[in-house]
Amino acid sequence: MASLQTHQGEPLSRGVALAHPGESLASYDHSRRRVFIGPMPEKDASKDASQTDLDSSNKKVTNQILRWLHSSDEGSDGADESSTSFLQNRAYLGFLRQGGREEDWGRQAETDERQNIWNRWQESEWGGSMRHRKKDAGTTTQRWVGGSFEIGNILGVNILDSAPASLQQANQTCPEVTDAPSPTDPPSTVGGQTFVTARTELSPTAVFNSQASMYPYPSSEPSSSAGLLAPEYRAPANDINGAPPEGSQRPTILRGKKSSAHMNANKRKTTFFIDGRISSPTDSDSQLAPVGLDKGKGKDRRVSLDETPSREQSQRKERANIVLRDRMLVRVSYTKSESLPCHFDEVQNRTTPRLRYEDWAEFLVVWRGERLEIYEDYTLPGKEHITGHKHLAFIIPLKSQRTHSTLYSFTDFTFSILCPRAPVRNNQSKARALLDRMQEGTNVFIFKPKCRTRAMDWCWRLWRHLGGKIPSSIELTCPAIGTRVDLDVPAADEVNIDKAYHMFSRRNIIDTVRKSLASSCGSHEIASRDWNYVVERRIATGTTLELAWNLEAKLDWVWKEEDVMGQPRPWAVLCGLAMQQGTKAARLELRLGQHYPATIHLPDGTKVHEPPCIEGYLDRIKPNGQSKQHIYLSSHDGHLFALLPSNSHAPVPPNVHLSRALSSHPNESLEYTRAFREAEVARGASQIAAAFEAFDLRNIRQIRRATHETIVHDARTHATATVAGGSVGNQDILTRDEADIGGAEGLAQAHDKSQLRVRRCFEIVMISGYVIRFETYSCQTSQEWVERLRALVEYWTQRHHVDARDEMDISYSTRHRPPVTPRVTKHGFCNGEKIPTAPIVDADLMPELSSLYHWCTLDNCRSTVKSGRVFIRKGLQGQYKLVHLFLVTGRLLQYQVSRNSFLRHKSREINLMDSYVFSGYLAALTLRPGEYHPETPSVARRYVDGFEADDPEEDLLFAIWYRKSRDRAADNVPSLSAKHKVIVFRTRSRVERDAWCWALGCEIEKLVRANKEREAKLRDVGGLVKFSDLGD
Repeated sequence: MASLQTHQGEPLSRGVALAHPGESLASYDHSRRRVFIGPMPEKDASKDASQTDLDSSNKKVTNQILRWLHSSDEGSDGADESSTSFLQNRAYLGFLRQGGREEDWGRQAETDERQNIWNRWQESEWGGSMRHRKKDAGTTTQRWVGGSFEIGNILGVNILDSAPASLQQANQTCPEVTDAPSPTDPPSTVGGQTFVTARTELSPTAVFNSQASMYPYPSSEPSSSAGLLAPEYRAPANDINGAPPEGSQRPTILRGKKSSAHMNANKRKTTFFIDGRISSPTDSDSQLAPVGLDKGKGKDRRVSLDETPSREQSQRKERANIVLRDRMLVRVSYTKSESLPCHFDEVQNRTTPRLRYEDWAEFLVVWRGERLEIYEDYTLPGKEHITGHKHLAFIIPLKSQRTHSTLYSFTDFTFSILCPRAPVRNNQSKARALLDRMQEGTNVFIFKPKCRTRAMDWCWRLWRHLGGKIPSSIELTCPAIGTRVDLDVPAADEVNIDKAYHMFSRRNIIDTVRKSLASSCGSHEIASRDWNYVVERRIATGTTLELAWNLEAKLDWVWKEEDVMGQPRPWAVLCGLAMQQGTKAARLELRLGQHYPATIHLPDGTKVHEPPCIEGYLDRIKPNGQSKQHIYLSSHDGHLFALLPSNSHAPVPPNVHLSRALSSHPNESLEYTRAFREAEVARGASQIAAAFEAFDLRNIRQIRRATHETIVHDARTHATATVAGGSVGNQDILTRDEADIGGAEGLAQAHDKSQLRVRRCFEIVMISGYVIRFETYSCQTSQEWVERLRALVEYWTQRHHVDARDEMDISYSTRHRPPVTPRVTKHGFCNGEKIPTAPIVDADLMPELSSLYHWCTLDNCRSTVKSGRVFIRKGLQGQYKLVHLFLVTGRLLQYQVSRNSFLRHKSREINLMDSYVFSGYLAALTLRPGEYHPETPSVARRYVDGFEADDPEEDLLFAIWYRKSRDRAADNVPSLSAKHKVIVFRTRSRVERDAWCWALGCEIEKLVRANKEREAKLRDVGGLVKFSDLGD
């Protein structure tokens, strides 16, 4: 019988931001607002338009809005159904976002909103008041059109916002307008639900083209909303999984109740956004035909798909005996000792003496029958073609009592297998067999699969095969309220294991635990009250409940319920039982699926929201000669990226969006919004990849308007001009700014053209004193750049300090050691007595982990998956140097940090398509002899942002094994022995290292799932030794 156990600690964990009464539900919105500043070249504004003539397009939109404005339900409005439906929903959404209530929506409210929409369109610089600027004299740039706009904002409502549930339903249907709210009609009760749009296939005309050539990305699967708690199963209308038969009930976990229902595990259809197109893999992707042999060694080979019927039949027979088959990195070790512990993990590897290592190599690992076979390429070219199979290098007998499998590292999901030395062939000579018996000892194999979920599948299947048993109960922790729940496991044996899979599905656990905690009474009333006050309030804002396995402050979310081939993984939750690193087992947790936070809480209690990101066209004034360089500046994740105008990937203007939306079918509005979200993420990633220079906002000292014609690299000379809007005479400056109409036309009307050019400029002063000057289109545009840049600099400087403090809290709570610098409490000092320090929070109750391992990495919400500064060794014998990494769309970009406090020279770009990530002691062994000294004691380190750490060196290292190549074609499969490179990075702390390994692993996972056909070829290439030749 299940029991609810309230943790004897803090009932409300620290760091959980609560939505207080009266606070907007959008406070936890993780969407990033972006603002385009200034006008846009006409050629870029019309690049993505359905028709190049912007004037005729705007006239058409104006007529549609005008007809809708004067239409009525009774009369003929003259407008088509699609435009009327869209404008009606815009009016209703605008009414709700301004604080209106559903019951107040009536004829008068609709009339007012119609007039507001008309006024917005007429006043917009991209609408009725759009004008064409004259072409700048002496330049090749086209005319400038429009002005500043918020990307995604259409008629006052931004379609990129993650709206509350009520607004999401309003996005589908608008209530019928009545003259007055009916007292008999009950109000809507959808505020506590989360609606998820099913991924469906769109025609190419339903979405817009992206300028970037991106790697294919799998679309984010719907997260469990945990909002369906009725006794019977009620799937949402847009759920892509089929509903069970009527009358069936959801399997119950709590109180040991059994269920006779069986949920169908249907294959979920995945949608990709590729170069502005929506495409879906065919059902045959997971049933690919066998591929040909890879001839030769060392170079990438093209694989032929032409197979004879006889060969196909023989390979089908071979496949029937195969349990699992994958290409992996394998590190082979040997020791003469036969008494190694069963749980051989990273810690045990460090302390095991006299281990002989071989270098990492990529092998083909096949599980057939009661053995694992490890294949490699032949060293002699052409031999594989003659023999018909790859070289069988090692065999791991699974029947042996000395064979043990365990998780080697939870950080990178490597697993190890200990086994006795085994002959490769059973039909060998007597002399060779006698020699093998004389070679006593133990082989140690460390396997690194490419995908995290694939590594879980291997660990789970091996754990079950080697005797792993499911316990009678599983403890589930809720860190948000400090509560533990015991989940009873039904009696499950090898025959009845499907029942345990069915009971412990992700959806069933979340819904059952939520229902139990929300309705607890008696001795558990406190837990129920905390749950309703903390968790349910967050769920009402759109946050979802998710399951995760936690091991020493490292999270791994229960993410994918299908494997890399699209087949169901019913053990997606239970596989965490096999995640035992050494003697430490992972814990199952129910956490809030938080995205990257868009707000910070300062130590004084102030809550700061993230300002909008900015981008736009500028001219960079070079200090020597005052020459200009046309650039495009865009901000992402606390950085400014400089791009060439030809690679700007400028956003689509709002009038183009509105024209498409009015022309689309009413049922396509949500699909258009989803496609636009994905295109914006891809566009931002393209900007980061195409940038030739980047600026870290933390390294900016001042943002100021220029006052001198020459650039002076000394910030003290302009100390009085640092604050816009606060000095004497500012009103006169603003008045003169408004008089500048901008561009060449404004210069032609100016009396002092050189002074006007100076007033159009603003300067960025770096902390090193280096000054960068930019010239904008007009004085008003310059002021807007200054104000928005100052807000971004202030926010991201504080953001990094808050993140550093949270990471230190996680590090201290995990190691159970005091901080490097003791944190003195407010009233700690008393008459010379010992000063008490702030208590260290238990690692089990760390809600900050959900922000560190946030769901934006999994759901592709942000263009920058992860960024940060790390150290890399310069040359073979040199010192570590500081670099900045950006992880975007399957690529890792490396920038050098210059002396002038900004990033330049994108020195390396790593394609993660055929990459592996490993960390810790394995990464340390990759270093050259003399570069790693494990006996050296760790030294405490303190960094500029206040971050402190004293972790050992091997806990700071992670490495990437990759192949340097261009974007690979779908049919281009590298051989096992193809050339590769290994690069080792060092972070500031173990917490940073773990977060980088997790983010890189998730990105590689998404690439593998997006390229199923190619990955299937990688797994299937190469023949195997005949099963009969190996014997029993």
